Amino acid sequence: METIAAPLPGAAVSAPKKRWFRADNIRYILLFNVIAEHMLTQTDITYNWLITVIVCWSRMITMPGFCFISGYFSKKGYKCYQSAIFDFLIPYLIFNSLFVLCYGTSAPNVFTPTFAYWYMLCMFAWKLMTKWLQQIKYILPLSIVTALLVGAFCPDVSHMLSLSRTIGFLPFYILGMQMSREDVAKLENLPKLPVAIATAVVLGVWGYLNVKGVFHIDFYYYWEPFIGEEGIFHTFSYGVVKGMILRVLGYLVSMLQIVFLFVFIPDRSLPVMRDVGTRTMVPYLLHTYVIMFMKNIYFLVPVLDRWYITIPLALLIAVAVLSILGLPVFNDWYGAFIKWIKKLFFKEPMNAQ
Repeated sequence: METIAAPLPGAAVSAPKKRWFRADNIRYILLFNVIAEHMLTQTDITYNWLITVIVCWSRMITMPGFCFISGYFSKKGYKCYQSAIFDFLIPYLIFNSLFVLCYGTSAPNVFTPTFAYWYMLCMFAWKLMTKWLQQIKYILPLSIVTALLVGAFCPDVSHMLSLSRTIGFLPFYILGMQMSREDVAKLENLPKLPVAIATAVVLGVWGYLNVKGVFHIDFYYYWEPFIGEEGIFHTFSYGVVKGMILRVLGYLVSMLQIVFLFVFIPDRSLPVMRDVGTRTMVPYLLHTYVIMFMKNIYFLVPVLDRWYITIPLALLIAVAVLSILGLPVFNDWYGAFIKWIKKLFFKEPMNAQ
């Protein structure tokens, strides 16, 4: 809850703002998806159509949803600028480097993120740009057009510095940044039945197309360039037109799922979701180490690599990771660690002016 300063004598007393529990609950659901999906993708997802569809659906909502929520809470450009380094760049440099040291990677350098840490670089870039993005007219359609054109005609935009995803997921961040509380309230009040039917039909068709090979699951999610020797489109023999159509359809499917979340996730205090939903950083940064540990277990115990075991186990591990790493003590330790890092560079902690 927000702390309300005592009013001046004679001043009108306004009611304290009600906490938006729906946002906390949505963050919990999205982080749950991240961990469960990463567990599922440690198996060979192509051997079972159900796992393939589940991962496909998850990737269409999880990170687009996170980008949207992050954009919504990034309306104050000057605060975004101040928090970009210590909230996102420093954690990226530390935890991405530690992950590379522990598990190795095909690209062991600080400029190429590994595993889930690409999102930290994206957030760093978006936070730095927020103040200027807010001043550009028609920035949302421009960001979509840019994602299409860069993907089609700029083969050098790749995984380096997470540029492909920074550009590809930017529309979701901007959409959240531009929406007011009144706009979101309109989404929350949409009739449930039509939204549920539309979402079920669209996801059914989208999952079917994925299973039938119309598009590869990695194509949409990784946001690699459309052309070029290392491009996803080149790898899967997609032309520019087909690539643009699939990307636009991907945007629409993801936006529909975001609407679904705001319509169906309750706006009330749900103890577990509410608490962990306000402490998502530590589980996000550290769940990768749990996933790599479990990957070794799968290798040692092949019987675990069965769809009827893999799916329930992924769900249980996601709950366990959130329940443990989402505890206040880990959040406090992480906050103290970042504060110590700040003191190495500044005499006093950075505060918004």
